[in-house]
Amino acid sequence: MARIAFIQNIAFEYLGVMYLSAVLKRHGHVVEMFIVSGDEDRALAEIAAFRPDIAGFPCTTGAHLWALKFASRLKKAAPVMTVFGGAHATYFPQVVEEEPVDAVCRGEGEYALLELAERLDRGEDILSVRNFWFKTKDGITRNEPRPLIEDLDELPFPDRTLYAGKYHFLNRSQRAFIGGRGCPFDCTFCFNHALIKLYQGKGKAVRYRSVDNLIAEINEVRSSTGLRTVYMQDDTFILNKKWFAEFASKYPKEVGLPFICLVRADLADEETIKGLKRAGCKNVFFGVETGSEDLRNSLLKKKVTDEEVINTGRLLKKYGIRFRTYNILGLPGETLEDAFRTVSINAEIETDYPWCALFYPFPGTELAEYAREKGLLDSSVDCANPSFFKESVLKSPHKNELINLQKLFFYGVKFPFLLPLIKRLIRLKPNIFFNLAFLASYGWCYLRSENLKPSEMISVGVRNVRGFFFANSGGGE
Repeated sequence: MARIAFIQNIAFEYLGVMYLSAVLKRHGHVVEMFIVSGDEDRALAEIAAFRPDIAGFPCTTGAHLWALKFASRLKKAAPVMTVFGGAHATYFPQVVEEEPVDAVCRGEGEYALLELAERLDRGEDILSVRNFWFKTKDGITRNEPRPLIEDLDELPFPDRTLYAGKYHFLNRSQRAFIGGRGCPFDCTFCFNHALIKLYQGKGKAVRYRSVDNLIAEINEVRSSTGLRTVYMQDDTFILNKKWFAEFASKYPKEVGLPFICLVRADLADEETIKGLKRAGCKNVFFGVETGSEDLRNSLLKKKVTDEEVINTGRLLKKYGIRFRTYNILGLPGETLEDAFRTVSINAEIETDYPWCALFYPFPGTELAEYAREKGLLDSSVDCANPSFFKESVLKSPHKNELINLQKLFFYGVKFPFLLPLIKRLIRLKPNIFFNLAFLASYGWCYLRSENLKPSEMISVGVRNVRGFFFANSGGGE
């Protein structure tokens, strides 16, 4: 059996990592999670004592910078193979060229990592394992991805003991689940179009678990934990109307817990919103992105009109479902007028939880390439600050104003009478008071929209404050 250590510095349960662990453990391998916080020397000693064959680093862009530093120290402390996975490794696989990285895993990793573990265990050659790029003394071996997993029901339920069994502060009353994988839309700011390209000809991009399989998992988690809120993390939970209708029929009878999900405004018709309400949906999240319909549909390729955004807000209010909107400031070519239009449309639909980030050009996305081609980047996207709530990496004549408006976005939406004051305040230099105002609104939105207990929010809040003010901590949740 092989021994696999997953290593991260963000106190967060990654659903993907729990799936990896479940598959590995099903086949007899030994898996341990190490969340590194504070004393890195002690963490290095603990990992070395575990004697892993593979050290796996789940990486998002920006947070990978810490992983590179820690992997470098780990390689000196123990003879271990370092593997980077997750979004950054998938869309920026060139990270394998960095000194401490032995391999990267691109795309779905369950069976790829399992094959790697089993070949290592048997002492066999590993260089042909699909999904992996390996660094050798002769250069980089680049393997194609294997086909997408077609039958999601064949996968074991995520290994939820991996995190909460060891780190009890992560044992929250809200847990994440997915009903399916993949997204058919090609928004330029998102990675899905790059994923579809990566897996061209290798299976359906969008796949679903059976409703019964999903419900069985939820009930299993409820029986073993204090689960009180289900968070469906599917990119668009209502995408397949037939699947959703079956879920809406069975879920309230067989589970009955309040749940949270993500939708798209162009798919949220009245019948669907009624179905969400009947099923017990407590909160809905959906993307507005920008108040400029032209930017939303020409630049971002969202294909959602202002009318659809406004109608979705109206229907959610009608059926008593609270909602959180996702918004982006600092887009390429965005003016201050566009930015305040984003504030205005959120105020018009009376979003309960206005959420706003600064544009971050993630590697592998069409919009990042557009920004690079236009010469709009202040730095390389693979080495920028890991927090998209803190500062902008884009060149703009209104950069400071947009950064400040993002910090005060919540207040402009919830209290529109403050807009004249906000328009004057954003002319100031970015400062700690704006940051504190943002963190207060962020915390309030997070607590309320995710249906967390106050005690759970305190734990999240402490880590997010640290992540916000200290970039090398890897950012917040």
